[in-house]
Amino acid sequence: MLTIDSLSKSFDKGRNYAIKNVTFNLKAGHVCAIVGESGSGKTTLVRLIAGLERPDHGSISMNGKVIASLDKFVQPEKRKIGLVFQEYALFPHLTILDNILYGIAKVKNKKQRAQEMLDLVGLEDMGKRYPHQLSGGQQQRVALARALAPEPSLLILDEPFSNLDTMLRTQLRNEVFEIIKKTEVTVLFVTHDTQDALSVADEILILQNGKVIQKDVAANLYVKPNTLYVASLFGSTVHINKNLQNAFQCPLNETCCHAIRNDKIKVNPTSGDFDCEYITTAQVIKKIELGDSIQLLLKLESGEQLTVMTQDKNIADTINIGFNSKDILEFDEEL
Repeated sequence: MLTIDSLSKSFDKGRNYAIKNVTFNLKAGHVCAIVGESGSGKTTLVRLIAGLERPDHGSISMNGKVIASLDKFVQPEKRKIGLVFQEYALFPHLTILDNILYGIAKVKNKKQRAQEMLDLVGLEDMGKRYPHQLSGGQQQRVALARALAPEPSLLILDEPFSNLDTMLRTQLRNEVFEIIKKTEVTVLFVTHDTQDALSVADEILILQNGKVIQKDVAANLYVKPNTLYVASLFGSTVHINKNLQNAFQCPLNETCCHAIRNDKIKVNPTSGDFDCEYITTAQVIKKIELGDSIQLLLKLESGEQLTVMTQDKNIADTINIGFNSKDILEFDEEL
């Protein structure tokens, strides 16, 4: 449904690129989450797709038709793309119903369509209210209703929950995507929160420094990350550097980068048999109780510090820790 081919954009005449040679496809009806830290190129990418910026290279196609390239540029209002931003962007002087009507002025039976959207987002009795009379979660649902009213082919959600506290964000995220599921619209969901992405996306695209590092289903991103950066996004991860290789006596391929997830590091609080291939001794610096488990801050003889989890509350000041070769993640040198 959406095809991005070798897309690049620079804001300083090619000295630096906000995104460079980005290529990916999105199937109709799927939710694709775009994840990356600040400055990774997420916002530039969605602005190009929405038609708010022009590409320097490459093309964007929807349903087999080019909507942006060096030779062609379809205006934003003609792309059938809905946008929902974190600021909601509602008109404060218009009622909720009029906010939705604003985007569908040329649609037949527009009042009926606007009311249908209010019903869809569970605000059927609030059409006469103004934005300031609604909660943040209700305003977000109005913004969603307005974006869905013109029946877009593609819906872009740009960090829609980042201004909300954790509890409200989780609740609203679930509500919003339940609504979206009913419409069967194709979605690009931009977020810096991996938990949001894991919860709702069919696929996750990872951007770093303007480049696509990996695009895959969530399970593969955890089990087979392409880089240490991707691995660290989806679980606490320790880079097995030279000092750690020496400490655990586990020589590894020097041409590759290696890591181990914190939950794969086993803790043995007593002497005796320890079912691990690579073992070292560690001093317990700090214990933090987290309900059923305990987080341990450890210091090795080499001076390296590690954080591990255990459910054993009878932890001595000095313990053994270890891991097995099957749990080591191996990557090519970092991109």
